[in-house]
Amino acid sequence: MERVRRLATAGVTVTLALGAGHYMEASAQRARDDLRPTHVIPVSAEIPAAETAQTAESPAPKLPQGSPTADTEAACLTGLTLAAEPAAMLALTITAPCRADERVVLRHGGLAVTGRLSSAGHLSTHLPALDTQGRVAVLFADGSQAEAAQPIPEAAAVHRFGVQWLGAHGIEVHAFNGPVQHGGPGHVSAVDPGRTSGRGGFLSLLGEAEVPLPMLAEIYTFPIADPRATVQLEAEVRASTCGRALLAEVVESVGGRTSVTELTLDMPACDGVGGHIVLKNLPRDLNMAASR
Repeated sequence: MERVRRLATAGVTVTLALGAGHYMEASAQRARDDLRPTHVIPVSAEIPAAETAQTAESPAPKLPQGSPTADTEAACLTGLTLAAEPAAMLALTITAPCRADERVVLRHGGLAVTGRLSSAGHLSTHLPALDTQGRVAVLFADGSQAEAAQPIPEAAAVHRFGVQWLGAHGIEVHAFNGPVQHGGPGHVSAVDPGRTSGRGGFLSLLGEAEVPLPMLAEIYTFPIADPRATVQLEAEVRASTCGRALLAEVVESVGGRTSVTELTLDMPACDGVGGHIVLKNLPRDLNMAASR
């Protein structure tokens, strides 16, 4: 059944970002200066584990075997591995035994989302590949960084469109295959992200919300040659968002080439709480069509 939505009005400002992840990176750095990188630990996804550990150790000074400092540093090595998965997805695994429960930022192709390591310093997750190079960087709380790359040639055959934002508020991605109504077959959203919109379209919900300064994203994937797929962005008018501007970035990847666009939604006054701002005709353009 189609959801009933009260009318609301809002202004929309769209500008081309100065660089991939411009808004997300600038906002996070202003709030957390300690996230500025101080050094890079190169960890290749394509070399054996023994060589990976050797590469990570190479920038560090050599210490005598068996010394307490040497043993501690060996036990605290950080590992980042990537693997290619179907539907042009990247499987990511972080192993950092001395970083229990730490907040991390995962960056790839203009996408920037938060994660949290387990009590054992472990994190496994998936990212939609936005380019064919498949390079991922992980930024830790002390400013150190790990990088790896896993080529994903299949990314050239898909179209990805979505939105990323910083903080608790959200702008939702809704995808439809043909003349589909809200809640009907072929409607994909965060309410039912496992549902496909036909011909393989699916939604990825990205980022850990239960960390300080959460960086979250929703990315919809569909075949690059599918003319029936339509995508729109929606923002619910809430007591926490009414009467102010929502800042976000639109992320799009077509044939393995990524663009990032800044998006500002001027939300309606608080008498519009319960309504939804709808941006239609996406990703072909970013003009606001109507509110529901």
